Amino acid sequence: MLAVIMMVQDEQERNKVEQIYNRYYSTMFYIAKGILHDEHLAEDAVSEAFIRIINNIDKIGKVDCYQTRGFVVILVRNISIDMLRRIKKEQILSLDDVREPVDNIDPVFENASIKDACEKIIDCINRMSNKNYADILHLKIGYGYSNEEISEILNITTDNIKVRLSRARKALIKQMQTEVASGARKISK
Repeated sequence: MLAVIMMVQDEQERNKVEQIYNRYYSTMFYIAKGILHDEHLAEDAVSEAFIRIINNIDKIGKVDCYQTRGFVVILVRNISIDMLRRIKKEQILSLDDVREPVDNIDPVFENASIKDACEKIIDCINRMSNKNYADILHLKIGYGYSNEEISEILNITTDNIKVRLSRARKALIKQMQTEVASGARKISK
């Protein structure tokens, strides 16, 4: 942490950062550890917070006031929450990584060739009521674009792409289940 503080060139600003460190470090660590439940991650969050404090030191007036304390607490809390989200996101498998066993194939696709199954999936995508979801699935599945490429095409962030893809996949699954159910009703009649 001292190396980070020593990066500050201006002596007056360095003294202010040292005062903030001495005054608020334990509070920041307590908050980060309460969110992350890990000492090493909490230290990382506090270090990241101090880097941001250094970058915004000119916006901090008095060290020992409720505004500075609020700024520091909110900053470390948000950094800790972002870290926790990233960790949880990394732990969740994407649908692309999960493969269903062959014996769990839906009866509608059981006797179909792979080409027929793909055509049925594309038909389901085309019949989706939300065209934004259909478009993003076409770009991802049909054309094989990466999230970054789709982000550039649609002019939205990659995080937004991930969210839309997740929702689109869920909508596609629901659409396919609906069609399977209606197909089963037709067969039974």
